[in-house]
Amino acid sequence: MNANPYRLAGWSGYLSATATIIGAVTLVIFFSIGDPFGKINDVCSVVIGLTAIVILFALYQLHRSAAPTISLIIFLVGALAMLAAAVVQTLLVINGTNFGMIVTISFGVFGASLIGFGFLTLVNQILPRRLSWWGIAAGIGYVLVITGFILGGENHPLTYLGGLVAVVAYSVWAIWLGRVFLKSNQA
Repeated sequence: MNANPYRLAGWSGYLSATATIIGAVTLVIFFSIGDPFGKINDVCSVVIGLTAIVILFALYQLHRSAAPTISLIIFLVGALAMLAAAVVQTLLVINGTNFGMIVTISFGVFGASLIGFGFLTLVNQILPRRLSWWGIAAGIGYVLVITGFILGGENHPLTYLGGLVAVVAYSVWAIWLGRVFLKSNQA
């Protein structure tokens, strides 16, 4: 594994997990107290979106020789979704423009890309098997969130379940993946 492109992805994993945890906590506080916690959550979503693009690119780099077409498609779909989420959330932070469910849908699409890369890592045996399953679980969590929103909105049980699974699984996965990437950089 060429270590250079993975160093940034490793640190992005740590930053993305941190933003995920802070975002989840501030979202709960926002619904209890109000701002400024909503704004902090929105900023966290921007950070997650941008760092996720870096992580997805590193995953594409890992898989491009074994699965060039599918890994490129998974990367492009996930990266475009997270770019859309980051842009929309940036507009929300800067001027309060809210684009409804675009961010939620984008994170759901990102979840699908995590599932795709998770299965590629299982098939190609590039990363530890349990790490691959954590990524798949995180992706399923994100997909459950958007499913819950579609079926019944933000208070649907699948939205809550998916959010919990996504926050826990994505945080574990991103930290572990960051560690793997940074460790490979030292080798």
